[in-house]
Amino acid sequence: MLRRRPFSLPHSQAVPALAAVLRGQRVAAIDADATVYHNVAGFVLAAADEHRLSLSDDVAERLEHRFAIQALRSSLLRRELAGVAAACSEPPVLLKGPGVADRFYADPRLRPFTDLDLLVRRGALPADVAALAEAGFEALEQFRPRFGEELGHDVHLVRGAGAGRVDVELHWRIGDDPVGEALSYDVLSAGATQLDGALVPAVPEQLLVLAVHLLGDRAKRLDWVHDLALVGSAASAGEWLRAFELAQELGLLWVLHRALDYPAELLGFERARPLPPGPSPAFGPLRAVEELDLRASTHVGRLAALPWRARPGYVRDVLVPTRAGLEGTVGGDGAPVWKLVGRHLRRAVAGLTPRR
Repeated sequence: MLRRRPFSLPHSQAVPALAAVLRGQRVAAIDADATVYHNVAGFVLAAADEHRLSLSDDVAERLEHRFAIQALRSSLLRRELAGVAAACSEPPVLLKGPGVADRFYADPRLRPFTDLDLLVRRGALPADVAALAEAGFEALEQFRPRFGEELGHDVHLVRGAGAGRVDVELHWRIGDDPVGEALSYDVLSAGATQLDGALVPAVPEQLLVLAVHLLGDRAKRLDWVHDLALVGSAASAGEWLRAFELAQELGLLWVLHRALDYPAELLGFERARPLPPGPSPAFGPLRAVEELDLRASTHVGRLAALPWRARPGYVRDVLVPTRAGLEGTVGGDGAPVWKLVGRHLRRAVAGLTPRR
C-alpha cells in the first residue's frame, strides 16, 4: 500500500459500518443518509434480512423505497443501452454501469446506476451528439458552449423528465485529467466484448477505467470502491498481471496502485501487486482531487493542467456561465434565472471550503 493514506470518504464517520456490511460482517447501526449517498442500500437491506443489522421501521421503509426507485431507473437505462449504442457511429465503450453490474455482481440490482457512461472517439463526438439529438436527446451545456468537449471530459445528454428521464454521458476521455486519455477508444475496444451493441472492456482495462474514475472524482462513493474490489477479485492471475503491465505501458501504474489502496483499506481487498507504483503523474485534476481538501479541487487541477494563456478564459467560463450553462450545471428544475445565479454563487463560494 502507498504510505500516504487516502482521504476519508464523504460521510466518513459512517463509512466503516457500511464497509463492514459490504464485507459480510455484523454491524450495530448504519447511517441512512450515508447509505443513500454511497449507493449501497441494497446491501444494507440484505444485511438486515440476514440479521446482521437491525433497522428501524422508518429507516427500512426509506431504504426500501430508495432501492426500488434505483432498481427501476437502472432497468430503464439498461433498456435504453441498445438504442443509444446503435445511434453512435461505431459501438461505444461502456465504462461502468451495466458493464460492471452485469458481469461482476451476483445480483445486478445491488449495483444501481443513474446514467450510461459511454466512450467514443473524440473525432466522432460531434456526429454522435447530433445523432442522439435526432433521437430525442438534448445536450446540457456545461458553463459555456463547448466547455465539456474541450475542457471537461464528456457531453451530458438527457431525454425526458422525472422518473422517465434518461441520462447519457458521452465521453471523449475518461475524467478531466490528461492522464486518462491513455485509455483511448482503441485501447479499451481491444479485447472487448459486446453488451447490447456497446463494448465492455476486458478485465485488465476495466480495472484501469475504474481506477482513473475513482481517483478523478471527489465524490468518492463506496460503491465505486466496491467495484474495484469485485473486479480485482474476479481477475485471473493473467488478467491481474496484464492490468499492471498495461498500466505501466500507459503511465498509469501510480493511478492503479493509488486506487487499489481504497478497497485495501476500506474493504480488506489485498492482492499481491506485481509491479511497483512508480512516480506520480503531473499535477492536474486527478492529483488535485486526491491531495487538496477543497470542493473546487477539480477546477484547481484543470487550471494547473492548462497553459497560462488559457487560464483566464477558463476562470471566466466557470465563474460567469451563460444562461444555458447555468441551467446545465445548477438547473434542471425550471428555476428562474435569479435563483440559478444564487445557486451558482453559493457553489462558487463553497468551492473554497474543505470538501468534507
